[in-house]
Amino acid sequence: MLLIIACAIFFTEVKDAIFAMKSLWIKWQIRAMVVASLCVQLLLVNLVNQRRCSRKRSVYTATIVWLMYLFADWLATVSLSSLFKNSKEQLTSPLVVFWAPFLLLHLGGPDTITAYSLSENELWPRHFFGLCFQIGVALYVYVKFWTINTTTLTYLAIPIFIVGIIKYGERVWVLFSASDAKLRKSVFTTPTKSELEHVPSGADQQRVVVQIDDYLQDKGIHRKYRHLHRAYLSYTMFRPLFLDLKLRIYKQLSDLFTLEHMTMGEAFKLVEIELGFLYDLLYTKIPIVLSRIGVILRSICLSFLFSILIAFSIIVGNHGYPKVDIAISYLLLVGAIFLEIYSTVLHVSSDRGILRLTCQDNKLFKAIGSSLISVTKTNRSEIQSMAQNSLIDYCLQAKSTKFALVRSIFDTEDFVGKYGNTSWKDVKDDLKKFIYDHLLEKWKKYKQSNFDYECLIQLLNERGHNVLLEKHPEEDLGWSICDVEFTQSLLIWHIATDLVFRVDHPRGLVGTFGPYCKISKLLSDYMMYLLFMSPTTLPQGIIKVRLQDTCAEAMSFFHGELDHQKIVETLFRIGTENRAVLTPMGTQTKSVFFEGCQIAGRLQELVLTHHWDHEEKWEMIARIWLEMLTHAASECTWKEHAKQLKQGEELLTRVALLMAHFGLSKKIQMVDIPHELAAEGYQPEWDWDNLDRLAYYLV
Repeated sequence: MLLIIACAIFFTEVKDAIFAMKSLWIKWQIRAMVVASLCVQLLLVNLVNQRRCSRKRSVYTATIVWLMYLFADWLATVSLSSLFKNSKEQLTSPLVVFWAPFLLLHLGGPDTITAYSLSENELWPRHFFGLCFQIGVALYVYVKFWTINTTTLTYLAIPIFIVGIIKYGERVWVLFSASDAKLRKSVFTTPTKSELEHVPSGADQQRVVVQIDDYLQDKGIHRKYRHLHRAYLSYTMFRPLFLDLKLRIYKQLSDLFTLEHMTMGEAFKLVEIELGFLYDLLYTKIPIVLSRIGVILRSICLSFLFSILIAFSIIVGNHGYPKVDIAISYLLLVGAIFLEIYSTVLHVSSDRGILRLTCQDNKLFKAIGSSLISVTKTNRSEIQSMAQNSLIDYCLQAKSTKFALVRSIFDTEDFVGKYGNTSWKDVKDDLKKFIYDHLLEKWKKYKQSNFDYECLIQLLNERGHNVLLEKHPEEDLGWSICDVEFTQSLLIWHIATDLVFRVDHPRGLVGTFGPYCKISKLLSDYMMYLLFMSPTTLPQGIIKVRLQDTCAEAMSFFHGELDHQKIVETLFRIGTENRAVLTPMGTQTKSVFFEGCQIAGRLQELVLTHHWDHEEKWEMIARIWLEMLTHAASECTWKEHAKQLKQGEELLTRVALLMAHFGLSKKIQMVDIPHELAAEGYQPEWDWDNLDRLAYYLV
């Protein structure tokens, strides 16, 4: 009996507590949501910059940005819906009608992120209908609660409505402008063929194609700013590639964008700035905000917000509003002004902002641009780091990880384990120079062939076979590159490289502390990272099955053994003939684990049979990996490269754009002038002021 009474009392207390919490939530619901919405906006502005600057910890940052991005829209929408459903009697503060337009402003999102991914740009119609619907809801709330507010406060909300509509409208406008259809249309809105290929006469026949540096000098662009202007012109030319359009250029104009006369550092910095321009176009409001109409709209928004802040501070004391509600109103106003000013500073100090300032004839603008370049130059350095992943380390880690069975149920792809095995290494100058010199050498071969397209295809598809023929004419290693698909070759050579490194490095052999050994290990582990974490960037094959089978075979071989050095020594003594013993009968495996062990053993034998030192061996391995990297960069679609921008710095994308500058892309074809035009003395014209004229060469 006592137990029943105690339970009844307990449930009564719980019921009263729930009722009290419900009453408290009804009272503070709108206040909490409005403040939370502002906080999310402030967090997003900061987090998005971190996501863009570096790929280190990118998964954690990207996850938080994704959650905040979704939560921001959801929170503002739910807040407006709550106001929509509430009756006048449920209204807890007369200032609510003043807060409603701020939710519309928050739906416009921060200027630094309009789309989380490229697919968002294609969904601009959904956002347009969302804009219309949310404006309707906000106006309904405004009219519904009109009668309970003083006339002055009611009118003060109107400018905030205008600012909210502008901000939300900007977001839809940017999404539409960055959609694939709109970008393609902007590329093809150009003069006709007859306008482009008019046959010159007289003095025009003697014209000379103006090089980019001469053009910038004639335009009066100071040397300090030329790298930005050069990058923007290059970006304008290569932007259609990221729409998966082909680019055809007359051979006579092939030298205009080549990096032949640049240093390695200048070349990497150039492509970094170009990709920054592309990121701004696809994922932010910066191109729209820095346009003439964008500057006007931003000026209107700021002037309205400052005016409302001043007017509100004058009249608010005369109506006896609750202090909490007054504080929230001030917080919303000051927060909106801060976001506008902070975003403006980010825009002006961005590469595109400095470019706009230094294009002006006004000396004050140029002085501001010069100061910003000096202040922000450290932020525009080339790629800093690259991801690393080792298959053997991953398999050993998986064998020793606790709760492996539980993880295998909830994380079937073992994403957590793969990312947990990821490390980061600095991209040093020796690696950049190795890549740059390699691409320059390929470009020279391509140029010597008179830009023959078949030669280009051959150069891009070598994958390291040319290195084997040069260093080791026998064909006992060639099968691992020529006779298998790319991802299979990648896995074989990654296992081989890792094993050879684990044998050579502890012994301190000559060459293991040289640049080629380090580069080989860096590129091998980087390509393995792409196979693990970004398989869509690599040539397609049966990647998933082959990777799973290889990992399974490796883990079954390791058993419970965790002594790394003992494992490595054992692996060098086995080959593919041991698979029949170690693999259950009837198993049809796509694993290449033992093939990798076989190649590792053969690489060590080369040192003895060819009387090499270990430096020569590592040079060959490094060159093979570089060939694989350039092949992967050329095979990855440009759309996929554009998608990778949201994750931060990605070496593969930088290499692909460097290759495009050298014409080393299947999407770029160097063509001869048509015979009819050549017979009449036609010389191709290049108009730096109207680079969209190049659109005629797109097919």
